[in-house]
Amino acid sequence: MAIVIKWQRYLSIQPPLMLLIFALSVTGTILADITVYRTCTTLLGINQTECSILHQNGSSKEALRIDALVQPQVSLMSMSKSLIQSLLPAFLSFFVGPWSDKYGRKPLLLAGYIGQSITYCLLLLMTIWDINPWYFLIAYVPSACLGGFCIIILASFCYISDISVENDRAWHLAYLQISISFGFMLGIFTGPLVYKQYGYVSVFSLAAMCVVVAGLYVLLFVPETVQSTSRVMWTTLFDINHVKDLFSTCTKKRDGFDRCIVWCCMAYLVLNVLIMEGSISVAYLFSNARLGWDVGQFSTYMVANIGLGMIGTLIGVKIFGSLAGFSEICLAILASVSSLTGALVQAFTWLSWHMYLAVIISMFGDISGPALRAILSKSVPPSDTGKVFSLIVSMETIMPVGATSLYAMVFSHYLPPIYPSPVWLVSSILFFIMVILLICVQIRIIKTNTSQYRVLLQDSE
Repeated sequence: MAIVIKWQRYLSIQPPLMLLIFALSVTGTILADITVYRTCTTLLGINQTECSILHQNGSSKEALRIDALVQPQVSLMSMSKSLIQSLLPAFLSFFVGPWSDKYGRKPLLLAGYIGQSITYCLLLLMTIWDINPWYFLIAYVPSACLGGFCIIILASFCYISDISVENDRAWHLAYLQISISFGFMLGIFTGPLVYKQYGYVSVFSLAAMCVVVAGLYVLLFVPETVQSTSRVMWTTLFDINHVKDLFSTCTKKRDGFDRCIVWCCMAYLVLNVLIMEGSISVAYLFSNARLGWDVGQFSTYMVANIGLGMIGTLIGVKIFGSLAGFSEICLAILASVSSLTGALVQAFTWLSWHMYLAVIISMFGDISGPALRAILSKSVPPSDTGKVFSLIVSMETIMPVGATSLYAMVFSHYLPPIYPSPVWLVSSILFFIMVILLICVQIRIIKTNTSQYRVLLQDSE
């Protein structure tokens, strides 16, 4: 593996990923807005004066009437976009993860950023012309064919595992997550400001430029960590043996490999994504129905949520983990209890400050992801890291479709003023199950009579 100087570990894949997340968040609400507006004008043929009411007075009777016509089409587009972004990348990750263990992480990173660059350049062109919003879906096809965001995240986790030592791995994974959160928070602030001053085209120009710069950064400044001189590396990309190796690695019984620990950690991470995606899909609807919040108030809440999450991750990993000596499993339990309590507070919310109280209580929740991935990376041989992360990322990529449907169904059937809110009680139940999974992991660790995860040797075959 290539030698990466210690300070370079903080400037390798984090800056380009932060730029990509910034591009995603800066265009998030703006893309939704232009989709709604063009569905109204181009697809439904309503005149621009009437459609502009959606921007000027969204709570008026006329706006609500138009919105009732627009939303079914927009929801169908959103579901189609989600399927494009999840199904093919999830399928590809079964192959590329094991492949990257042999041939390198950088090809995956480059493929992912090239795909995202093409997507945002196409979206930029489509915002210039007044076209049917269904054509926006075409922009996501190149990214999906090259692995999408799924492949970038998979390669990033594997890369961090390659360049970090076991004692610092949780911190480096946490630092990656903090970089993602910072890019997301910055994008939330910047998007509406640029749109109000300069319009749609400027927002997508900024996003496209950021993604292209991120790809160039990876090409020029990110060293490869897995050295391979094979000339047949590309011909073996879709070798079915990669998939067989992946499932064999995760299921085969062997000395030193505790399948209970590995699968409990994987189940935890998948449930965590389910809760996160589901909560995001109904958070604004809940706050609007229960508390009467508008988009501005909800944006302020989201910034506070992300900011305190970053602080909680720093405190948890650096102070509790590095200085106080908490193990990764203890940090994960702290995160789960914090998130469980925060979800219960949200369920019993009836005043605005209760939502902010829930944010404060759950500020340590983001620690769980880095902690569990650190445990996983120590529980399998370095040469099998890509295989395990591939299986996890594949399940995490598909999960948003099911999560959105589950939370939307619960929320639509049990709308406020039903109290407490059942949708947050669903989150509480899932967090409780996650705590049980962590207890199982801790019991297995105690049974092995070791506080460190053994470095495993590959099977001779």
